Amino acid sequence: MSLLDKMLGFGRNAHYDRGIRLFDHGLYEEAVAEFDLARKARGGREDKFTDRLAEFYAAESYAHLGHAALKLEQWERAETFFARALEINPHYPDLHFYFALSVRALGRFQEARNAIKRALDINPKFAKAHFYLGLISYQLGSREVGLSSLEHALELEPGFRTEVFEAAMRLDRAGDHEGALKSFEQVSLTEVDDILFHYRLGDDLARRGMFVESAAEYEKALVLNPNYADIRNHLGGALAAGGRTREAIAEFRHALRINPQFVDAMVNLAVELRDCGETAEAAELFAQAAALEPDNAIARANLASLTARRAA
Repeated sequence: MSLLDKMLGFGRNAHYDRGIRLFDHGLYEEAVAEFDLARKARGGREDKFTDRLAEFYAAESYAHLGHAALKLEQWERAETFFARALEINPHYPDLHFYFALSVRALGRFQEARNAIKRALDINPKFAKAHFYLGLISYQLGSREVGLSSLEHALELEPGFRTEVFEAAMRLDRAGDHEGALKSFEQVSLTEVDDILFHYRLGDDLARRGMFVESAAEYEKALVLNPNYADIRNHLGGALAAGGRTREAIAEFRHALRINPQFVDAMVNLAVELRDCGETAEAAELFAQAAALEPDNAIARANLASLTARRAA
């Protein structure tokens, strides 16, 4: 077995291995069952990393199932799947956003607005979340608040400023709020979902070791909207895996400028800096990550190692 396989958890847990194979074939419900079994079958400290990977892929599986349910307008199933993903990864703004879409479709507007706000607490530059916050506020009768959020979304993502949006604004000024809302709804569907397509394609390519192609897909997504911390972090990972260390460091730093509390990007940046010999900054970042996420084994182990090295 290769070192890379060991690092990725293969060979440590039969349920995890089966889960990955099912995940790669798009069999997400079967995959999540295996990942759940993998987490229950932990055999000791050496399994903690595999356990974390199993959690990550379980959340990804639930997210895939949620997106499929949204496409089929199966709102209750979508809500369930995104809620389960959030139980594992509560710090992912996209998951809060899609949970909000699900419950909004079920008529639970205030709950949807709260979920959108949680997404924006994590990533204040999440343009589509600002757009939907505006949409929901407008729908609930908070017209001025809604319009302010919609305009802020356009500042972050000019692609929302379409002819349909301008028509919606004319309807609003004419007092036809119901007609304006319908037009705003159309704008929300005209998106920017190419971002998600390129993002997920990039993930698929990265899993297959095609890091140059993966980086290219992440870059296509970022052309559409440069303010996605998650995509910046994934791009950094693909660049690092392809040996483009300094470019990777720049992407991890960019992700942290967008979301300063993004622990995964913080740890990834620290690892690259450590490997470049920049141990002082790396130790500081590992310490920040451990403070934000005390059960982060990678941050804690690296912080202890660097501290011991400096004391020796």
